[in-house]
Amino acid sequence: MDQILTSLPTILACAAAFALAGMVKGVLSLGLPLVGLPLLMLAVDVKTAVALLMVPLVLSNVLQAVEGEPAMPLLRRFWPLLLALAVGTLIGTALLTALDKRILLLAIGSFAITFATASMLRPHFAIPPHAERWLGPLVGFVSGVIGGMSTLFGPILAVYVVGLRLPRDTFVKVISIFYTTASLFLLLGGSSQGAAGIREILLSALGMIPVYLGMLIGQQIRRFINPERFQLMVLGVVWLTGANMIRLGLGF
Repeated sequence: MDQILTSLPTILACAAAFALAGMVKGVLSLGLPLVGLPLLMLAVDVKTAVALLMVPLVLSNVLQAVEGEPAMPLLRRFWPLLLALAVGTLIGTALLTALDKRILLLAIGSFAITFATASMLRPHFAIPPHAERWLGPLVGFVSGVIGGMSTLFGPILAVYVVGLRLPRDTFVKVISIFYTTASLFLLLGGSSQGAAGIREILLSALGMIPVYLGMLIGQQIRRFINPERFQLMVLGVVWLTGANMIRLGLGF
């Protein structure tokens, strides 16, 4: 972490990485760790990059969750999924040390690529309203368990929300509510395993400044994107996330 405080090029590189990741987040409502982590790793080590992303990961989702339409109708609709997501996340953090993370990465990555590809090849893929009642809690619980063990909540939740065929801005609101819930319970469940120090938290919080500026730019770009293209972009991010998980699982 000292390398950030003593090197201006490192500070500028981290700020640029945060801004670009925030822009992607503003457009797609996801992708902050997918874009930010590899870019940050060009300037700092993996442990530092992960620590720097912690606060922006939570706050960026909170910002998107509170903007736009009222949240209460969405909370009433999706509370079973959110409850299952919270429970699954707490269970996942408890199981974190019990499973081989490499096998987990390979399984989730393959799942993400399979479902993203299927969704791309089936443009009329949709989840019927009657299936949402039982599928939502199942998706929430599975995503929570997997995310609690790996921090990788995104792919399953994103594919599920795409299948709901929500309007673009509602999609952003819903996925942000999901991610906010997941990230908060991840912090809660993982607190017993140790946390970053005060200095790391403060530096991570400062990283939210370029992330927020990038999100503002991305939100403006989002207004001009065709809904079908927007959906393909979301699925593309899911596909890339899955491919990255497989890469990590294979040790490349």
